Amino acid sequence: MILAMKYYSFFILLAVLACNQQNNQDNQEEPSMKVVNDTINLERTSVNSAPVASYSEKVKDPLNDWKFAVDVYETKATFDFLVKMKYKELEAEDSITIPNFGIEPKVEIRKGDKEQSCIIGFLDKNKEFKSYKLVQITNKQLKISTLRHYARTRYKVK
Repeated sequence: MILAMKYYSFFILLAVLACNQQNNQDNQEEPSMKVVNDTINLERTSVNSAPVASYSEKVKDPLNDWKFAVDVYETKATFDFLVKMKYKELEAEDSITIPNFGIEPKVEIRKGDKEQSCIIGFLDKNKEFKSYKLVQITNKQLKISTLRHYARTRYKVK
């Protein structure tokens, strides 16, 4: 019986040591988060004050010269942009972040399916337009909504 207790204690000790070693391997410090494509600076050296993309459409009103307009501007951060929207006398702002594909971000605005609507998007590496946000007038109100979400990911194979 005492011999069986010694073997039992030995196996428990062995199991604890094996589990501890596995935990130590799992807890090894992962490298800090890195930018996958570091060929593009994350900050601009100079910010262009003119819009990089614009869309404008006249609002049908016999008495006023109103418009529905969307302009996209650069910010200090290379992949972040400021969106300024206008409908009649209402002005609003939003921001968008373009994923880092290892190329300079190119934002475009295209006409939407409905009147007084447009789609903000960007060009990918293959110069294909990727729709991102929809700006439209619904029930005489300015609305912006996200059409798709984009992310750049890096997988680690063990």
